[in-house]
Amino acid sequence: TAMTNDPSTLYWNPGSIALTKNNQFQISHVNWFLDTQWIYGAYVYKLDDYSAIAANMLYLDIGEEERTDPYNQNGTGTYWTAYDFSAGLYYSKQLTDRFSFGLGGKLIRQVIDLTSASSAAIDLGLLYQTNDNLRLGASISNIGLDMKLQGDGLSSDCDSNNSCSYDTEAYPLPVFYRVGIAKDFQLNKSLITTASLDWVIPSDDVEHFNVGFELDYKHKFFMRCGYRQIGKKDSEEGLTFGFGGNVFIIGKEIGINYTY
Repeated sequence: TAMTNDPSTLYWNPGSIALTKNNQFQISHVNWFLDTQWIYGAYVYKLDDYSAIAANMLYLDIGEEERTDPYNQNGTGTYWTAYDFSAGLYYSKQLTDRFSFGLGGKLIRQVIDLTSASSAAIDLGLLYQTNDNLRLGASISNIGLDMKLQGDGLSSDCDSNNSCSYDTEAYPLPVFYRVGIAKDFQLNKSLITTASLDWVIPSDDVEHFNVGFELDYKHKFFMRCGYRQIGKKDSEEGLTFGFGGNVFIIGKEIGINYTY
């Protein structure tokens, strides 16, 4: 929530993108648990030295599973799928040399087989930085309208002469409140280490902390490690690590990173 100069920060805190040094594009693909996968893409465009606009996209693919029914316990030969999708547009501006803010709106869609739900939401973020590379960030994500599943998947045959349609209840979006702190430490002319800590308060889950560290060698090679969801019992997440590097291709700086 207090990190800067990376398109992924748009997800955590839209107030940080005004500090991006130049136009940047990022795409990430993740193989997640239970054969799910998600894709994140973001683009940051600098309007001037103090403001930027950005767009991002998230796609979570649940994959496909074979249908079963009381007469075909081993499968019917047909498959159902599910996915979540979000696309947003954001604006961020530095009000002073230390304080910046950002806000944006996004469209959200969830599809489960033949049913779907849609909503719209806004994200807000603030970032404050001092002269000694200490940053404080805060953000609120998913302030929006309730969602309700509808569609042909809710239809059913009551008997041979009549059809029925189930009705689902509306459900709220999970709102995330985040507060973060980060600081860069110049170890020598070649090495910079960054420490970051987030306090996350989700509306539909327990509060927890995320902590991370990065070692930067001449802005060319990076090693990272962290731990997610500290304080949450029976969490599916925990230790993380990664490494990466920057190369110049046709005059453009390209960053390639691997995380686990």
